[in-house]
Amino acid sequence: MIRSSRPVGSWVASTGLAVLLLSGCGSGQVRPGAAAIVGDERIAVDTLQQVVERSLADPQAEESLGQDRPAFQQQVLARLINREVLQAAADREGVTVDDGDVDAQLADFAAQAGGEEALEAQAAQNGISPEDLQPFLRDVVLEQALGDALTEDEDVPQEQLESLYQENVAQYDRVRSRHILVADEAQARSILAQVREDPSRFAELAAEFSTDTSNKDAGGELGFQGKGQFVPEFEALLFSAEPGTFDVVQTEFGWHVVNVEERETTSLAEATPELRRAALQEQRAEATGTVLREVASDLGVEVNPRFGRWNAETGSVDAVEDPNGVTTTGAPEDDAEVPADEAPTEQEQPPLIEETPAPPAGE
Repeated sequence: MIRSSRPVGSWVASTGLAVLLLSGCGSGQVRPGAAAIVGDERIAVDTLQQVVERSLADPQAEESLGQDRPAFQQQVLARLINREVLQAAADREGVTVDDGDVDAQLADFAAQAGGEEALEAQAAQNGISPEDLQPFLRDVVLEQALGDALTEDEDVPQEQLESLYQENVAQYDRVRSRHILVADEAQARSILAQVREDPSRFAELAAEFSTDTSNKDAGGELGFQGKGQFVPEFEALLFSAEPGTFDVVQTEFGWHVVNVEERETTSLAEATPELRRAALQEQRAEATGTVLREVASDLGVEVNPRFGRWNAETGSVDAVEDPNGVTTTGAPEDDAEVPADEAPTEQEQPPLIEETPAPPAGE
């Protein structure tokens, strides 16, 4: 092991996704009927239940999120409602995103997670199924774009952007490498000579000789890492060597035969949109929250009473306690439905929309 003990935030915690991931769980028989109505859009009960069940397909998600199924069901419904509100707000402000924007966000999160498969696994464990991940990320991107539009006239001094860039340089200057760890210099230099002569043997030699069991069977791969992730001697070599070269370095763990495979840098100019988001976090949250609440009010949000009650201030679906002290559980009831004077008729009901999650009001 050669990493330093400095903690590294997960892809969830380092992005807005932590706000969107849900806790608890919802269940029940799949039935026709409206769980909620947002403007002209109807969120069907069976749509809600399908999203809930997909969210719990991962065993770890079921174990960690399944302690309060009614509460989770209310939160999933809030996700679906907020998605409609977010899209309407973006339409009102003339904000759009395309597949390329979503793919770029997916690639960024995948790089942080250690690959797309690892990203899907992490998301599934947090209640976002592989089927829902792409549209989920679309909402992340759309919410970011809305925040950008609402704060485009806010000034951020260049000095502040440069300071933020240096504070987060590990994100913007990264090296992909692999290594073979052995006990003594003589063996390290012998292996170095062999891989310089035939680079294709690196993975074979890692599997045979490396004492780092965490990656020896993966060819010694360490993936992309920024500064601060490894012990100083190892890091110094990584960020001074040319990509494609091999060298040897000694650390407290032993002798390393190192292959610097690739270096990936993001300039200050390229990082500026992300840095502005960080600098304007509070302003963005306030502006976005205000717009989303206004749009939700203009649209009108009605929630089937058996699932709870819409909270316009927080963008959530809250449990309801009736005068007899009984709290809404989210369990299906045979005669429950949005009141007739508030629900579209069967002929007026629009087709079901794609079942995807949406961010709550604010970042």
